[in-house]
Amino acid sequence: MDSIFLVDKTGDQELQSKQGPNVFYTKDKDRFLLSDGESGSSDDEQPRGETELFGLKLSSKDISNVVHSSLAGRKPAPSKVALHLDAITRKVEAAVDNSSKHKKYPLKRGTQLDCSCEPDVSIRLENVEKDMLRSRRALDPGLEQRNSLPTLGKRKQAIMNRAERAKTKGSGWFDLPATEVTEEMRNELKIIQMRSVLNPKQFYKKNDLKVLPKYFQIGTVQHSALDHYKEKNTRKAKKSLVDQLLEDEAFQKFNKRKYNEVIQRTDKYAHRKTMKKMKKLKKNK
Repeated sequence: MDSIFLVDKTGDQELQSKQGPNVFYTKDKDRFLLSDGESGSSDDEQPRGETELFGLKLSSKDISNVVHSSLAGRKPAPSKVALHLDAITRKVEAAVDNSSKHKKYPLKRGTQLDCSCEPDVSIRLENVEKDMLRSRRALDPGLEQRNSLPTLGKRKQAIMNRAERAKTKGSGWFDLPATEVTEEMRNELKIIQMRSVLNPKQFYKKNDLKVLPKYFQIGTVQHSALDHYKEKNTRKAKKSLVDQLLEDEAFQKFNKRKYNEVIQRTDKYAHRKTMKKMKKLKKNK
């Protein structure tokens, strides 16, 4: 870095040509320029706009010109944020240029499968071979020699359509399926039909069917976080309705009471049946 002040002690005349532009000095608001080959005696004898410093005359106009030229030549170093923003703008411009140009890449056609790169490719190749063996062409060798595929008659087509429609209730019932009824499922359906007898205090709508339904579906009740912890154990146990009723103490007491009432009622009128039988036997004699 060059020095700010340059003082000539030996009287070198070629100093100005070696140094180049004049060196300036700044202090507060007053700016002065060092001039070569001139010197003043005192501040009072100098003209207006000039001053003497270290035996040299300084002009304010020349100093301002040099300061402006030097400040314009010096550019501040860019910050990290500015560099980052410049990189982003360059990427955006490149993306815009690429989007405007439609590039068509040539399509490559593969004829062989390279099984050495990945083990999954060999598994896929085996699956493809199995699917080829299960295809209609493999099951029916004479398929290629036929002129047309076999078609069904009107009667057979109607029978097949009827069988397909019987699998669901229809779109009006959101395609309710015809579920296969097992023994456990049959018992649960019977309990649901007898719900008004098992719990007479609760009102239930009358059943519209006396037989077991053909189309139905069983769902799962989602427990709430506000439910008691004992109510949530039924899902973990995975018990049926019959098992839950057998473990219910209140239900067992109700059944015993009703059973005893029925027995007492039958015992009370049992002698009437015997008397009727005796009268019939006497009449027949």
